[in-house]
Amino acid sequence: MKANIITKLEDLLAGADTSAVANRIKDIQREYEQAFSKEMEAAKQEFVDEGGKARDFIYTKSPEDNRIIELFDKFRKLKKQQDEKLAEEQNKNFVIKQEIINDINALSKLEVNVGSAIKKLQELQLRWKETGAVSTHKYKELQSEYSKAVENFNYNLAIFRQLQDHDLKKNVVLKNEILSKVNGLLNNENVKEVEQLIKIYRNDWEEIGPVTQESWTEMKTAYKTALDAVYAKIKTFYNEIEERKKGNLDSKKTLVEKAKAFIENLPEREDGWKTTTEALIKLQEEYKSIGYTDKSTGDVVYREFREVCDSFFEKKKEFYSVLKEKTSEFKKQKMALIEKAEALQNDTQWKETSEKLIRLQDSWKKIPAAGMEESRLFVRFRKACNGFFDAKKAYYEAIESQYTGNLGVKEEIVKRILEFTPSGDTTADKASLKSFSEEWNAAGMVPFKDKQRLNEAFYKRLDELYDGIITNQAEMHTVKFMNKLERFKGSAEADTLLRKEKDFLRKSFDEINNNIRTYENNMGFFKNAKGKNDFMQEIENKITNEKNKLNEFKERLKLVNEAIDSLRVSQ
Repeated sequence: MKANIITKLEDLLAGADTSAVANRIKDIQREYEQAFSKEMEAAKQEFVDEGGKARDFIYTKSPEDNRIIELFDKFRKLKKQQDEKLAEEQNKNFVIKQEIINDINALSKLEVNVGSAIKKLQELQLRWKETGAVSTHKYKELQSEYSKAVENFNYNLAIFRQLQDHDLKKNVVLKNEILSKVNGLLNNENVKEVEQLIKIYRNDWEEIGPVTQESWTEMKTAYKTALDAVYAKIKTFYNEIEERKKGNLDSKKTLVEKAKAFIENLPEREDGWKTTTEALIKLQEEYKSIGYTDKSTGDVVYREFREVCDSFFEKKKEFYSVLKEKTSEFKKQKMALIEKAEALQNDTQWKETSEKLIRLQDSWKKIPAAGMEESRLFVRFRKACNGFFDAKKAYYEAIESQYTGNLGVKEEIVKRILEFTPSGDTTADKASLKSFSEEWNAAGMVPFKDKQRLNEAFYKRLDELYDGIITNQAEMHTVKFMNKLERFKGSAEADTLLRKEKDFLRKSFDEINNNIRTYENNMGFFKNAKGKNDFMQEIENKITNEKNKLNEFKERLKLVNEAIDSLRVSQ
Protein backbone atom coordinates (compact mmCIF):
# COMPACT_ATOMS: atom_id res chain seq x y z
CA MET A 1 0.00 0.00 0.00
CA LYS A 2 2.65 2.55 1.10
CA ALA A 3 5.01 1.43 -1.61
CA ASN A 4 2.29 2.15 -4.13
CA ILE A 5 1.81 5.61 -2.59
CA ILE A 6 5.58 6.28 -2.82
CA THR A 7 5.55 5.25 -6.49
CA LYS A 8 2.62 7.54 -7.25
CA LEU A 9 4.27 10.48 -5.49
CA GLU A 10 7.60 9.97 -7.24
CA ASP A 11 5.85 9.77 -10.62
CA LEU A 12 3.87 12.96 -9.95
CA LEU A 13 6.93 14.85 -8.67
CA ALA A 14 8.84 13.90 -11.80
CA GLY A 15 6.72 16.44 -13.67
CA ALA A 16 7.49 20.13 -13.76
CA ASP A 17 4.14 21.74 -12.98
CA THR A 18 3.00 21.29 -9.37
CA SER A 19 -0.29 23.10 -10.00
CA ALA A 20 -1.36 20.44 -12.48
CA VAL A 21 -0.96 17.63 -9.91
CA ALA A 22 -1.99 19.49 -6.73
CA ASN A 23 -5.43 17.86 -6.51
CA ARG A 24 -4.00 14.39 -7.09
CA ILE A 25 -1.38 15.02 -4.38
CA LYS A 26 -4.20 15.92 -1.96
CA ASP A 27 -6.03 12.68 -2.82
CA ILE A 28 -2.86 10.67 -2.21
CA GLN A 29 -2.32 12.50 1.09
CA ARG A 30 -5.82 11.51 2.23
CA GLU A 31 -5.15 7.95 1.09
CA TYR A 32 -1.91 7.87 3.08
CA GLU A 33 -3.47 9.38 6.20
CA GLN A 34 -6.19 6.72 6.12
CA ALA A 35 -3.63 3.94 5.62
CA PHE A 36 -1.37 5.33 8.37
CA SER A 37 -4.30 5.66 10.78
CA LYS A 38 -5.43 2.06 10.13
CA GLU A 39 -1.91 0.67 10.65
CA MET A 40 -1.38 2.69 13.84
CA GLU A 41 -4.73 1.60 15.26
CA ALA A 42 -3.99 -2.01 14.38
CA ALA A 43 -0.57 -1.80 16.05
CA LYS A 44 -2.08 -0.13 19.10
CA GLN A 45 -4.75 -2.84 19.37
CA GLU A 46 -2.07 -5.53 19.09
CA PHE A 47 -0.08 -3.76 21.83
CA VAL A 48 -3.12 -3.73 24.11
CA ASP A 49 -4.01 -7.35 23.25
CA GLU A 50 -0.51 -8.37 24.37
CA GLY A 51 -1.06 -6.77 27.78
CA GLY A 52 0.18 -3.26 27.19
CA LYS A 53 -1.70 -0.12 28.20
CA ALA A 54 -3.05 2.17 25.52
CA ARG A 55 -1.52 5.28 27.10
CA ASP A 56 1.94 3.67 26.95
CA PHE A 57 1.67 2.87 23.25
CA ILE A 58 4.18 4.61 20.98
CA TYR A 59 3.95 4.09 17.25
CA THR A 60 7.26 4.33 15.39
CA LYS A 61 7.11 5.49 11.79
CA SER A 62 8.51 3.12 9.21
CA PRO A 63 11.12 4.06 6.59
CA GLU A 64 8.24 4.10 4.11
CA ASP A 65 6.43 6.66 6.30
CA ASN A 66 9.55 8.81 6.41
CA ARG A 67 9.98 8.53 2.62
CA ILE A 68 6.33 9.56 2.05
CA ILE A 69 6.67 12.52 4.42
CA GLU A 70 9.88 13.48 2.64
CA LEU A 71 8.10 13.41 -0.73
CA PHE A 72 5.20 15.49 0.59
CA ASP A 73 7.74 18.05 1.92
CA LYS A 74 9.48 18.01 -1.43
CA PHE A 75 6.17 18.72 -3.18
CA ARG A 76 5.35 21.59 -0.81
CA LYS A 77 8.78 23.13 -1.29
CA LEU A 78 8.61 22.69 -5.05
CA LYS A 79 5.09 24.15 -5.16
CA LYS A 80 6.17 27.04 -2.96
CA GLN A 81 9.09 27.74 -5.29
CA GLN A 82 6.85 27.66 -8.36
CA ASP A 83 4.19 29.79 -6.67
CA GLU A 84 6.88 32.33 -5.65
CA LYS A 85 8.25 32.27 -9.17
CA LEU A 86 4.78 32.83 -10.61
CA ALA A 87 4.10 35.63 -8.13
CA GLU A 88 7.45 37.21 -8.98
CA GLU A 89 6.67 37.00 -12.70
CA GLN A 90 3.19 38.46 -12.16
CA ASN A 91 4.69 41.30 -10.09
CA LYS A 92 7.17 42.02 -12.87
CA ASN A 93 4.29 42.06 -15.35
CA PHE A 94 2.37 44.37 -13.02
CA VAL A 95 5.29 46.80 -12.87
CA ILE A 96 5.68 46.69 -16.66
CA LYS A 97 1.98 47.32 -17.20
CA GLN A 98 2.03 50.19 -14.70
CA GLU A 99 4.92 51.67 -16.67
CA ILE A 100 2.88 51.26 -19.86
CA ILE A 101 -0.07 53.03 -18.24
CA ASN A 102 2.24 55.84 -17.03
CA ASP A 103 3.74 56.11 -20.53
CA ILE A 104 0.26 56.33 -22.08
CA ASN A 105 -0.79 58.93 -19.52
CA ALA A 106 2.38 60.88 -20.22
CA LEU A 107 1.96 60.47 -23.97
CA SER A 108 -1.53 61.97 -23.81
CA LYS A 109 -0.03 65.18 -22.34
CA LEU A 110 2.72 65.60 -24.91
CA GLU A 111 2.36 68.08 -27.72
CA VAL A 112 4.09 66.00 -30.36
CA ASN A 113 3.47 64.98 -33.90
CA VAL A 114 0.07 63.28 -34.07
CA GLY A 115 1.34 60.42 -36.22
CA SER A 116 4.23 59.82 -33.84
CA ALA A 117 1.91 59.84 -30.85
CA ILE A 118 -0.41 57.33 -32.46
CA LYS A 119 2.50 55.10 -33.42
CA LYS A 120 3.87 55.27 -29.88
CA LEU A 121 0.44 54.40 -28.47
CA GLN A 122 0.16 51.38 -30.78
CA GLU A 123 3.60 50.23 -29.65
CA LEU A 124 2.54 50.57 -26.01
CA GLN A 125 -0.72 48.68 -26.69
CA LEU A 126 1.20 45.90 -28.43
CA ARG A 127 3.62 45.77 -25.53
CA TRP A 128 0.60 45.59 -23.16
CA LYS A 129 -0.82 42.59 -25.03
CA GLU A 130 2.54 40.85 -25.15
CA THR A 131 3.16 41.33 -21.44
CA GLY A 132 2.08 38.32 -19.37
CA ALA A 133 -0.74 38.06 -16.86
CA VAL A 134 -0.88 39.72 -13.43
CA SER A 135 -2.50 38.38 -10.25
CA THR A 136 -6.27 38.04 -10.45
CA HIS A 137 -7.08 40.50 -7.64
CA LYS A 138 -5.03 43.20 -9.36
CA TYR A 139 -6.32 42.58 -12.88
CA LYS A 140 -9.63 44.46 -12.76
CA GLU A 141 -8.19 47.67 -11.25
CA LEU A 142 -5.14 47.58 -13.51
CA GLN A 143 -7.30 46.93 -16.58
CA SER A 144 -9.53 49.82 -15.56
CA GLU A 145 -6.52 52.16 -15.24
CA TYR A 146 -5.24 51.00 -18.62
CA SER A 147 -8.66 51.52 -20.18
CA LYS A 148 -8.86 54.96 -18.61
CA ALA A 149 -5.37 55.86 -19.84
CA VAL A 150 -6.18 54.71 -23.38
CA GLU A 151 -9.50 56.55 -23.29
CA ASN A 152 -7.80 59.76 -22.02
CA PHE A 153 -5.17 59.52 -24.72
CA ASN A 154 -7.75 58.95 -27.44
CA TYR A 155 -9.92 61.74 -26.15
CA ASN A 156 -7.07 64.24 -25.77
CA LEU A 157 -5.60 63.18 -29.09
CA ALA A 158 -9.00 63.64 -30.68
CA ILE A 159 -9.17 67.17 -29.32
CA PHE A 160 -5.56 67.82 -30.27
CA ARG A 161 -6.15 66.72 -33.87
CA GLN A 162 -9.55 68.37 -34.02
CA LEU A 163 -11.07 65.22 -35.40
CA GLN A 164 -13.71 65.79 -37.89
CA ASP A 165 -17.26 65.37 -36.75
CA HIS A 166 -17.99 62.45 -39.06
CA ASP A 167 -15.08 60.47 -37.53
CA LEU A 168 -16.48 61.01 -34.04
CA LYS A 169 -19.91 59.95 -35.23
CA LYS A 170 -18.41 56.88 -36.86
CA ASN A 171 -16.88 55.92 -33.51
CA VAL A 172 -20.30 56.36 -31.95
CA VAL A 173 -21.68 53.83 -34.42
CA LEU A 174 -18.83 51.42 -33.80
CA LYS A 175 -19.12 51.66 -30.04
CA ASN A 176 -22.86 51.27 -30.23
CA GLU A 177 -22.22 48.06 -32.17
CA ILE A 178 -19.90 46.88 -29.41
CA LEU A 179 -22.46 47.94 -26.81
CA SER A 180 -25.13 45.98 -28.68
CA LYS A 181 -22.86 42.91 -28.73
CA VAL A 182 -22.18 43.25 -25.01
CA ASN A 183 -25.92 43.48 -24.29
CA GLY A 184 -26.46 40.53 -26.61
CA LEU A 185 -24.29 38.42 -24.32
CA LEU A 186 -27.09 38.57 -21.74
CA ASN A 187 -29.09 36.25 -24.01
CA ASN A 188 -26.20 33.86 -24.62
CA GLU A 189 -26.65 30.73 -22.50
CA ASN A 190 -23.05 29.58 -23.07
CA VAL A 191 -21.36 31.37 -20.16
CA LYS A 192 -17.89 30.09 -21.08
CA GLU A 193 -18.29 31.72 -24.46
CA VAL A 194 -19.59 34.88 -22.77
CA GLU A 195 -16.40 35.06 -20.66
CA GLN A 196 -14.26 34.88 -23.79
CA LEU A 197 -16.31 37.34 -25.81
CA ILE A 198 -16.55 40.00 -23.08
CA LYS A 199 -12.76 40.26 -23.04
CA ILE A 200 -12.69 40.60 -26.83
CA TYR A 201 -15.43 43.24 -26.79
CA ARG A 202 -13.67 45.20 -24.08
CA ASN A 203 -10.47 45.25 -26.11
CA ASP A 204 -12.42 46.26 -29.22
CA TRP A 205 -14.11 49.05 -27.26
CA GLU A 206 -10.82 50.39 -26.00
CA GLU A 207 -9.24 50.35 -29.45
CA ILE A 208 -12.06 52.41 -30.99
CA GLY A 209 -11.34 56.13 -30.97
CA PRO A 210 -13.29 58.83 -29.08
CA VAL A 211 -16.90 59.70 -29.76
CA THR A 212 -18.73 63.02 -29.83
CA GLN A 213 -18.71 64.84 -26.53
CA GLU A 214 -22.50 64.87 -26.29
CA SER A 215 -22.64 61.06 -26.70
CA TRP A 216 -19.71 60.16 -24.48
CA THR A 217 -21.26 60.39 -20.99
CA GLU A 218 -24.41 58.51 -21.95
CA MET A 219 -22.49 55.88 -23.91
CA LYS A 220 -19.93 55.38 -21.14
CA THR A 221 -22.71 54.89 -18.59
CA ALA A 222 -24.53 52.43 -20.88
CA TYR A 223 -21.28 50.55 -21.48
CA LYS A 224 -20.54 50.28 -17.77
CA THR A 225 -24.10 49.15 -17.06
CA ALA A 226 -23.85 46.49 -19.76
CA LEU A 227 -20.48 45.27 -18.43
CA ASP A 228 -21.82 45.07 -14.88
CA ALA A 229 -24.84 43.09 -16.10
CA VAL A 230 -22.67 40.62 -18.03
CA TYR A 231 -20.28 40.08 -15.11
CA ALA A 232 -23.29 39.66 -12.81
CA LYS A 233 -24.60 36.99 -15.22
CA ILE A 234 -21.24 35.21 -15.08
CA LYS A 235 -21.18 35.39 -11.29
CA THR A 236 -24.75 34.09 -11.06
CA PHE A 237 -23.85 31.21 -13.37
CA TYR A 238 -21.03 30.03 -11.12
CA ASN A 239 -23.16 30.50 -8.01
CA GLU A 240 -25.86 28.36 -9.61
CA ILE A 241 -23.27 25.70 -10.42
CA GLU A 242 -22.37 25.50 -6.76
CA GLU A 243 -26.04 25.26 -5.81
CA ARG A 244 -26.58 22.52 -8.38
CA LYS A 245 -23.61 20.65 -6.97
CA LYS A 246 -25.22 20.76 -3.53
CA GLY A 247 -28.53 19.60 -5.00
CA ASN A 248 -26.79 16.80 -6.91
CA LEU A 249 -25.08 15.70 -3.70
CA ASP A 250 -28.44 15.53 -1.90
CA SER A 251 -29.91 13.53 -4.80
CA LYS A 252 -27.02 11.06 -4.67
CA LYS A 253 -27.40 10.70 -0.90
CA THR A 254 -31.10 9.90 -1.47
CA LEU A 255 -30.14 7.15 -3.92
CA VAL A 256 -27.72 5.72 -1.34
CA GLU A 257 -30.59 5.43 1.15
CA LYS A 258 -32.79 3.79 -1.49
CA ALA A 259 -30.02 1.29 -2.23
CA LYS A 260 -29.66 0.56 1.50
CA ALA A 261 -33.39 -0.27 1.61
CA PHE A 262 -32.73 -3.12 -0.86
CA ILE A 263 -30.14 -4.58 1.53
CA GLU A 264 -32.52 -4.29 4.47
CA ASN A 265 -35.34 -6.07 2.59
CA LEU A 266 -33.64 -8.80 0.57
CA PRO A 267 -35.94 -10.90 -1.68
CA GLU A 268 -36.77 -14.47 -0.81
CA ARG A 269 -37.65 -15.69 -4.34
CA GLU A 270 -35.77 -15.70 -7.64
CA ASP A 271 -38.29 -13.42 -9.38
CA GLY A 272 -37.90 -10.99 -6.49
CA TRP A 273 -34.13 -10.97 -6.98
CA LYS A 274 -34.59 -10.26 -10.68
CA THR A 275 -37.01 -7.40 -9.99
CA THR A 276 -34.83 -5.93 -7.24
CA THR A 277 -31.69 -6.26 -9.38
CA GLU A 278 -33.38 -4.36 -12.22
CA ALA A 279 -34.45 -1.68 -9.76
CA LEU A 280 -30.91 -1.37 -8.35
CA ILE A 281 -29.42 -1.16 -11.85
CA LYS A 282 -31.86 1.66 -12.59
CA LEU A 283 -30.64 3.38 -9.42
CA GLN A 284 -27.07 3.02 -10.64
CA GLU A 285 -28.02 4.51 -14.01
CA GLU A 286 -29.85 7.33 -12.26
CA TYR A 287 -26.78 7.93 -10.05
CA LYS A 288 -24.60 8.23 -13.16
CA SER A 289 -27.03 10.66 -14.77
CA ILE A 290 -26.84 13.10 -11.85
CA GLY A 291 -24.44 15.98 -12.48
CA TYR A 292 -21.19 16.91 -10.77
CA THR A 293 -20.77 17.51 -7.06
CA ASP A 294 -17.98 18.85 -4.92
CA LYS A 295 -15.17 16.33 -5.45
CA SER A 296 -14.27 15.49 -1.85
CA THR A 297 -17.82 15.00 -0.56
CA GLY A 298 -18.92 13.44 -3.84
CA ASP A 299 -16.18 10.79 -3.59
CA VAL A 300 -17.31 9.86 -0.08
CA VAL A 301 -20.93 9.41 -1.19
CA TYR A 302 -19.87 7.44 -4.27
CA ARG A 303 -17.77 5.04 -2.18
CA GLU A 304 -20.73 4.48 0.14
CA PHE A 305 -23.08 3.87 -2.82
CA ARG A 306 -20.65 1.45 -4.43
CA GLU A 307 -20.19 -0.48 -1.16
CA VAL A 308 -23.97 -0.87 -0.79
CA CYS A 309 -24.30 -2.10 -4.39
CA ASP A 310 -21.38 -4.51 -3.97
CA SER A 311 -22.97 -5.86 -0.81
CA PHE A 312 -26.26 -6.48 -2.62
CA PHE A 313 -24.65 -8.37 -5.49
CA GLU A 314 -22.58 -10.44 -3.06
CA LYS A 315 -25.77 -11.50 -1.26
CA LYS A 316 -27.39 -12.22 -4.64
CA LYS A 317 -24.45 -14.48 -5.46
CA GLU A 318 -24.99 -16.36 -2.18
CA PHE A 319 -28.72 -16.75 -2.96
CA TYR A 320 -28.10 -18.26 -6.39
CA SER A 321 -25.50 -20.58 -4.94
CA VAL A 322 -28.20 -22.06 -2.69
CA LEU A 323 -30.77 -21.97 -5.54
CA LYS A 324 -28.50 -24.06 -7.73
CA GLU A 325 -28.75 -26.91 -5.22
CA LYS A 326 -32.55 -26.72 -5.38
CA THR A 327 -32.77 -26.81 -9.19
CA SER A 328 -31.56 -30.42 -9.29
CA GLU A 329 -34.70 -31.45 -7.37
CA PHE A 330 -36.89 -29.37 -9.72
CA LYS A 331 -35.26 -31.14 -12.66
CA LYS A 332 -36.26 -34.55 -11.23
CA GLN A 333 -39.85 -33.43 -10.80
CA LYS A 334 -40.05 -32.09 -14.35
CA MET A 335 -38.49 -35.25 -15.78
CA ALA A 336 -41.30 -37.19 -14.11
CA LEU A 337 -43.88 -34.98 -15.87
CA ILE A 338 -42.09 -35.43 -19.22
CA GLU A 339 -42.23 -39.21 -18.88
CA LYS A 340 -45.98 -39.06 -18.14
CA ALA A 341 -46.60 -36.73 -21.09
CA GLU A 342 -44.62 -38.96 -23.47
CA ALA A 343 -46.63 -41.98 -22.28
CA LEU A 344 -49.86 -40.14 -23.18
CA GLN A 345 -48.88 -38.56 -26.50
CA ASN A 346 -50.21 -41.44 -28.66
CA ASP A 347 -53.45 -41.94 -26.69
CA THR A 348 -56.74 -41.42 -28.61
CA GLN A 349 -59.01 -40.87 -25.60
CA TRP A 350 -59.28 -37.22 -26.64
CA LYS A 351 -61.27 -35.71 -23.77
CA GLU A 352 -59.76 -37.66 -20.86
CA THR A 353 -56.20 -37.41 -22.18
CA SER A 354 -56.63 -33.66 -22.89
CA GLU A 355 -57.58 -33.14 -19.25
CA LYS A 356 -54.64 -35.23 -18.05
CA LEU A 357 -52.18 -33.28 -20.20
CA ILE A 358 -53.67 -29.97 -19.09
CA ARG A 359 -53.20 -31.05 -15.47
CA LEU A 360 -49.61 -32.01 -16.28
CA GLN A 361 -49.10 -28.57 -17.85
CA ASP A 362 -50.54 -26.91 -14.73
CA SER A 363 -48.20 -28.98 -12.56
CA TRP A 364 -45.28 -27.97 -14.77
CA LYS A 365 -46.06 -24.27 -14.21
CA LYS A 366 -46.10 -24.75 -10.44
CA ILE A 367 -42.61 -26.26 -10.35
CA PRO A 368 -39.88 -23.57 -10.25
CA ALA A 369 -37.42 -23.32 -13.13
CA ALA A 370 -34.76 -26.01 -13.32
CA GLY A 371 -31.89 -23.64 -13.98
CA MET A 372 -29.85 -24.05 -17.18
CA GLU A 373 -31.75 -27.27 -18.05
CA GLU A 374 -35.14 -25.52 -18.11
CA SER A 375 -35.19 -24.75 -21.84
CA ARG A 376 -34.17 -28.25 -22.94
CA LEU A 377 -36.66 -29.92 -20.59
CA PHE A 378 -39.49 -27.66 -21.71
CA VAL A 379 -38.83 -28.38 -25.42
CA ARG A 380 -39.12 -32.10 -24.72
CA PHE A 381 -42.27 -31.66 -22.59
CA ARG A 382 -43.91 -29.40 -25.16
CA LYS A 383 -43.08 -31.84 -27.97
CA ALA A 384 -44.95 -34.62 -26.17
CA CYS A 385 -47.97 -32.37 -25.48
CA ASN A 386 -48.03 -30.97 -29.01
CA GLY A 387 -47.83 -34.47 -30.46
CA PHE A 388 -51.12 -35.37 -28.78
CA PHE A 389 -52.92 -32.09 -29.45
CA ASP A 390 -51.83 -32.03 -33.10
CA ALA A 391 -53.24 -35.54 -33.54
CA LYS A 392 -56.45 -34.47 -31.80
CA LYS A 393 -56.75 -31.45 -34.08
CA ALA A 394 -56.26 -33.58 -37.18
CA TYR A 395 -58.91 -35.99 -35.93
CA TYR A 396 -61.51 -33.28 -35.42
CA GLU A 397 -60.65 -31.60 -38.70
CA ALA A 398 -61.44 -34.87 -40.42
CA ILE A 399 -64.77 -34.99 -38.61
CA GLU A 400 -65.45 -31.37 -39.51
CA SER A 401 -65.43 -32.21 -43.19
CA GLN A 402 -68.61 -34.19 -42.51
CA TYR A 403 -70.46 -30.97 -41.54
CA THR A 404 -71.03 -29.75 -45.12
CA GLY A 405 -74.71 -30.64 -45.00
CA ASN A 406 -75.25 -28.36 -41.96
CA LEU A 407 -73.69 -25.47 -43.86
CA GLY A 408 -76.62 -25.15 -46.28
CA VAL A 409 -79.12 -25.22 -43.41
CA LYS A 410 -77.39 -22.43 -41.51
CA GLU A 411 -76.90 -20.38 -44.68
CA GLU A 412 -80.68 -20.57 -45.21
CA ILE A 413 -81.36 -19.58 -41.54
CA VAL A 414 -79.08 -16.54 -41.91
CA LYS A 415 -80.93 -15.54 -45.08
CA ARG A 416 -84.36 -15.85 -43.38
CA ILE A 417 -83.35 -13.91 -40.25
CA LEU A 418 -81.88 -11.12 -42.38
CA GLU A 419 -85.23 -10.90 -44.22
CA PHE A 420 -87.31 -11.16 -41.03
CA THR A 421 -89.43 -8.10 -40.18
CA PRO A 422 -90.95 -7.79 -36.65
CA SER A 423 -94.78 -7.79 -36.61
CA GLY A 424 -95.09 -5.33 -33.73
CA ASP A 425 -96.47 -8.00 -31.40
CA THR A 426 -93.68 -8.23 -28.79
CA THR A 427 -94.64 -11.66 -27.51
CA ALA A 428 -94.93 -13.14 -30.99
CA ASP A 429 -91.71 -11.49 -32.18
CA LYS A 430 -89.74 -12.76 -29.14
CA ALA A 431 -91.12 -16.23 -29.80
CA SER A 432 -90.01 -15.99 -33.43
CA LEU A 433 -86.49 -14.94 -32.43
CA LYS A 434 -86.34 -17.74 -29.86
CA SER A 435 -87.41 -20.14 -32.57
CA PHE A 436 -84.60 -18.85 -34.77
CA SER A 437 -82.09 -19.52 -31.96
CA GLU A 438 -83.44 -23.03 -31.30
CA GLU A 439 -83.38 -23.81 -35.01
CA TRP A 440 -79.81 -22.45 -35.27
CA ASN A 441 -78.54 -24.57 -32.35
CA ALA A 442 -80.33 -27.66 -33.71
CA ALA A 443 -78.68 -27.25 -37.13
CA GLY A 444 -75.45 -28.67 -35.75
CA MET A 445 -71.82 -28.02 -36.59
CA VAL A 446 -70.52 -26.53 -39.87
CA PRO A 447 -67.04 -26.62 -41.40
CA PHE A 448 -64.52 -24.77 -39.28
CA LYS A 449 -63.69 -22.19 -41.98
CA ASP A 450 -67.36 -21.06 -42.17
CA LYS A 451 -68.12 -21.25 -38.47
CA GLN A 452 -67.12 -17.74 -37.38
CA ARG A 453 -68.56 -16.01 -40.47
CA LEU A 454 -72.00 -17.57 -40.03
CA ASN A 455 -72.09 -17.04 -36.25
CA GLU A 456 -71.19 -13.37 -36.57
CA ALA A 457 -73.83 -12.77 -39.25
CA PHE A 458 -76.56 -14.61 -37.32
CA TYR A 459 -75.92 -13.13 -33.86
CA LYS A 460 -75.37 -9.62 -35.16
CA ARG A 461 -78.81 -9.68 -36.82
CA LEU A 462 -80.34 -11.35 -33.73
CA ASP A 463 -79.01 -8.53 -31.49
CA GLU A 464 -80.36 -5.91 -33.88
CA LEU A 465 -83.83 -7.47 -33.81
CA TYR A 466 -83.87 -7.77 -30.02
CA ASP A 467 -82.87 -4.08 -29.78
CA GLY A 468 -86.08 -3.18 -31.62
CA ILE A 469 -88.32 -5.56 -29.68
CA ILE A 470 -87.23 -5.60 -26.02
CA THR A 471 -87.63 -2.38 -24.05
CA ASN A 472 -86.75 -3.73 -20.59
CA GLN A 473 -83.04 -3.00 -20.08
CA ALA A 474 -82.41 -5.85 -17.65
CA GLU A 475 -83.98 -8.36 -19.99
CA MET A 476 -82.11 -6.84 -22.92
CA HIS A 477 -78.77 -7.17 -21.10
CA THR A 478 -79.50 -10.81 -20.25
CA VAL A 479 -80.51 -11.71 -23.81
CA LYS A 480 -77.53 -9.95 -25.35
CA PHE A 481 -75.19 -11.58 -22.87
CA MET A 482 -76.55 -15.03 -23.74
CA ASN A 483 -76.17 -14.24 -27.44
CA LYS A 484 -72.63 -13.06 -26.86
CA LEU A 485 -71.76 -16.36 -25.15
CA GLU A 486 -73.27 -18.33 -28.03
CA ARG A 487 -71.26 -16.19 -30.46
CA PHE A 488 -68.09 -16.84 -28.46
CA LYS A 489 -68.75 -20.58 -28.44
CA GLY A 490 -69.06 -20.51 -32.21
CA SER A 491 -65.82 -18.53 -32.66
CA ALA A 492 -62.47 -19.95 -33.80
CA GLU A 493 -61.03 -18.63 -30.52
CA ALA A 494 -63.92 -19.75 -28.32
CA ASP A 495 -61.84 -20.86 -25.33
CA THR A 496 -59.77 -17.65 -25.30
CA LEU A 497 -62.80 -15.37 -25.60
CA LEU A 498 -64.75 -17.19 -22.87
CA ARG A 499 -61.79 -17.13 -20.49
CA LYS A 500 -61.24 -13.41 -21.09
CA GLU A 501 -64.91 -12.83 -20.31
CA LYS A 502 -64.51 -14.92 -17.16
CA ASP A 503 -61.48 -12.90 -16.07
CA PHE A 504 -63.37 -9.66 -16.72
CA LEU A 505 -66.31 -10.85 -14.60
CA ARG A 506 -64.00 -11.94 -11.78
CA LYS A 507 -62.26 -8.58 -11.79
CA SER A 508 -65.62 -6.78 -11.81
CA PHE A 509 -66.80 -9.10 -9.03
CA ASP A 510 -63.78 -8.12 -6.88
CA GLU A 511 -64.28 -4.41 -7.59
CA ILE A 512 -67.95 -4.60 -6.57
CA ASN A 513 -67.04 -6.43 -3.32
CA ASN A 514 -64.45 -3.76 -2.57
CA ASN A 515 -67.06 -1.04 -3.14
CA ILE A 516 -69.50 -2.80 -0.79
CA ARG A 517 -66.83 -3.11 1.93
CA THR A 518 -65.98 0.57 1.53
CA TYR A 519 -69.61 1.64 1.82
CA GLU A 520 -70.17 -0.64 4.82
CA ASN A 521 -67.07 0.81 6.51
CA ASN A 522 -68.49 4.29 5.91
CA MET A 523 -71.76 3.20 7.51
CA GLY A 524 -69.74 2.12 10.56
CA PHE A 525 -68.96 5.77 11.28
CA PHE A 526 -72.68 6.32 11.91
CA LYS A 527 -73.35 3.29 14.11
CA ASN A 528 -74.04 5.52 17.13
CA ALA A 529 -76.17 7.98 15.19
CA LYS A 530 -79.85 8.33 15.99
CA GLY A 531 -82.08 7.76 13.01
CA LYS A 532 -80.99 7.94 9.38
CA ASN A 533 -79.84 11.06 7.62
CA ASP A 534 -79.74 11.66 3.87
CA PHE A 535 -76.09 10.67 3.61
CA MET A 536 -76.71 7.33 5.37
CA GLN A 537 -79.66 6.65 3.09
CA GLU A 538 -77.53 7.41 0.06
CA ILE A 539 -74.86 4.94 1.23
CA GLU A 540 -77.49 2.24 1.87
CA ASN A 541 -78.87 2.77 -1.63
CA LYS A 542 -75.38 2.40 -3.07
CA ILE A 543 -74.85 -0.84 -1.11
CA THR A 544 -78.18 -2.20 -2.43
CA ASN A 545 -77.26 -1.28 -6.01
CA GLU A 546 -73.84 -2.87 -5.69
CA LYS A 547 -75.33 -6.08 -4.27
CA ASN A 548 -77.82 -6.22 -7.13
CA LYS A 549 -74.94 -5.84 -9.58
CA LEU A 550 -73.09 -8.56 -7.65
CA ASN A 551 -75.98 -10.99 -8.08
CA GLU A 552 -76.16 -10.15 -11.77
CA PHE A 553 -72.44 -10.79 -12.22
CA LYS A 554 -72.68 -14.05 -10.25
CA GLU A 555 -75.31 -15.29 -12.69
CA ARG A 556 -73.19 -14.22 -15.66
CA LEU A 557 -70.13 -15.95 -14.22
CA LYS A 558 -72.16 -19.11 -13.77
CA LEU A 559 -73.27 -18.93 -17.42
CA VAL A 560 -69.67 -18.43 -18.61
CA ASN A 561 -68.47 -21.44 -16.58
CA GLU A 562 -71.24 -23.55 -18.08
CA ALA A 563 -70.24 -22.40 -21.57
CA ILE A 564 -66.58 -23.33 -20.88
CA ASP A 565 -67.62 -26.75 -19.57
CA SER A 566 -69.81 -27.39 -22.61
CA LEU A 567 -66.92 -26.39 -24.86
CA ARG A 568 -64.66 -28.95 -23.17
CA VAL A 569 -67.27 -31.66 -23.57
CA SER A 570 -67.57 -30.90 -27.30
CA GLN A 571 -63.84 -31.28 -27.64
